[in-house]
Amino acid sequence: MPSGSSIKDGLRPIVHRLRHRRDSLLCGSCAVLLYHRVTEIPTDPQQLAVRPAHFNEHLAVLKKNYHVLSITEFDELLLKRKKFPPNAVLLTFDDGYADNHLEARPILERHGLQALFYIATDHIGSGREFWWDELERMFLVNDNLPMDLAFARDRVRINWSAPGAASSVERGSTYENQLNVMRRLPSALREEILGELRVVLNSAVARTTHLPMSVEQLRAFSGSPSVVLGAHTLGHPSLAHLSSNEQQHEIAGSKRALEVLVGMPVKYFSYPFGTGADFNATTEALAREAGFLHVAANYPGMVHARRSPISFPRYLVRDWEGPQFSKEIQRFFRR
Repeated sequence: MPSGSSIKDGLRPIVHRLRHRRDSLLCGSCAVLLYHRVTEIPTDPQQLAVRPAHFNEHLAVLKKNYHVLSITEFDELLLKRKKFPPNAVLLTFDDGYADNHLEARPILERHGLQALFYIATDHIGSGREFWWDELERMFLVNDNLPMDLAFARDRVRINWSAPGAASSVERGSTYENQLNVMRRLPSALREEILGELRVVLNSAVARTTHLPMSVEQLRAFSGSPSVVLGAHTLGHPSLAHLSSNEQQHEIAGSKRALEVLVGMPVKYFSYPFGTGADFNATTEALAREAGFLHVAANYPGMVHARRSPISFPRYLVRDWEGPQFSKEIQRFFRR
């Protein structure tokens, strides 16, 4: 005979689907799509890049079959708890890569669509790659790796000796381990550690293909009718692993910095990484305190009037061709 807990586990997805259908009937629903990059690059271990031709196909599918909301329309529906129209979609981007301005923006303008771009402000104009890209450059595509390395700083521990340094398995394992460690560090400490690693790993030159926007690019970008800006912390840490003061500095500080950079109010925010392990009740309270109208997270689900505006879900988009994208987005609406 099945246990009570196993019966509950079996019923949980059914209850979830029924609640989703009820909420969709009462409130409508919106699929918020999450992009990061629109470009072609030779390596992409995080699968962040969508090729421009594919992004163009995505927008053609959306424009033909869906109601792509402007940010103002989304605000009106979410914040006033109104019913979303059928097949509603919102476009969002995280981080602030230069290709958002150089490649994504012109395609959005061509289709007459708008997206909300969340910017990690400390990277703007830095001339450095985002920290996860630096780790890729240092460990995965670095032809000058030392054969022996013993590095220790705070929670970062890296040890190898020949011939392990040349092993792709060793490189990949070290890269993944350091991603997990560094996402939890305060941004200033992480930057200090990266500065040391650039030297010991013989990898100090940023790849032009992986740069964030310059200040001039961001200001030009912000003037497009296809662009609305939001904040995304200063240095892109996992906020839940920081102290309350550190979180407040990252959240409110990024709002202030972005407003200074572009000379306009910033009303929106997204949590870096954005899974349930990357923000907590303190994070949500600080986001409210900073005065953001709504805040995006990164877990799958539809947005409707019953969702909290301070941690709404998004669907991550990959480098799908148009027909595959069409199938994927249909699945989003059926879940």
